[in-house]
Order: sequence, then structure tokens, then C-alpha cells
Amino acid sequence: MDPTRDNPIIRFATFWWAVGTFLVFAMLLTAIWMFNRKAPETLEDVVAKVRYETKAKIAQAQAASLSQEAIDAAIPALAETLAAAKPAAVATPAQVVPGSPTAVKLAPVPPVGPPAPAAPVVVDPAVKDAGKPEASEKALPNPK
Repeated sequence: MDPTRDNPIIRFATFWWAVGTFLVFAMLLTAIWMFNRKAPETLEDVVAKVRYETKAKIAQAQAASLSQEAIDAAIPALAETLAAAKPAAVATPAQVVPGSPTAVKLAPVPPVGPPAPAAPVVVDPAVKDAGKPEASEKALPNPK
């Protein structure tokens, strides 16, 4: 750096130019922020509007198809029917705890004894002869 351009007065002026530039940008950002104060709309807000419209349509359709008075009138009769019903045992439970007596009782019995031997495979002699090496291949040395 040139020593004639490096002195305290130039450094002082450069400092204040930097502070002034920073303050100008700060004032610009403040002005923009003050005139643009509406909340940003996210994608979730846009989708929520459609959901609320759908919810309102469904609520309106349900209110038109079945009134609250009809529901209130049906509840006592249904409650008496459910209270009078006796629970019945389930013959084949859908959920069984492994290792429980019910699981042991429901498990299939494994076969006793060794498995049956497989049937012997019969190989055609022509196929056997086709797989044998020829005399010229026998003469080749082993490449190990």
C-alpha cells in the first residue's frame, strides 16, 4: 500500500463513509418494512382456505340430511338396545398373544418323525454322456 494514502485522516473519513452507507441501507430497509407490513401468506394458508370451504360444504350437507333432533331422538333407543345386548365369546380370536395358552391351543401340531425322503431323480444316460468331457479336453493340463 502506498504510505502517502495511509494516514489517520483518510482512515477516519473511510470509517464514517462506511457508517453512513450502513445507515442509509438501514433506513431504506426500515421504510420498506413499514410500508409492507401485511403478514406473508404461506402455502399452508392457501391450502387451508380450500379445506375450510370443503368442511363448510360437508357440514351443510350433513345438517340438511340428518337433523340434530332426529339424532337426539334416536340415541335413547339405541342406548337401550346396546345395554340389553349380552357379550358373546369369540370362537376364533383375531389377536392372540404368542406363548399364551390360547396360542398353544390354536397352533398347528407339527408332524412327528423325520421328513419323508425325496423321490430319486432318474437321469437319462444320453444327457449324462453329453455332459462328459471329450478326449481332447482331458489332455489339457490343469491351469492351477
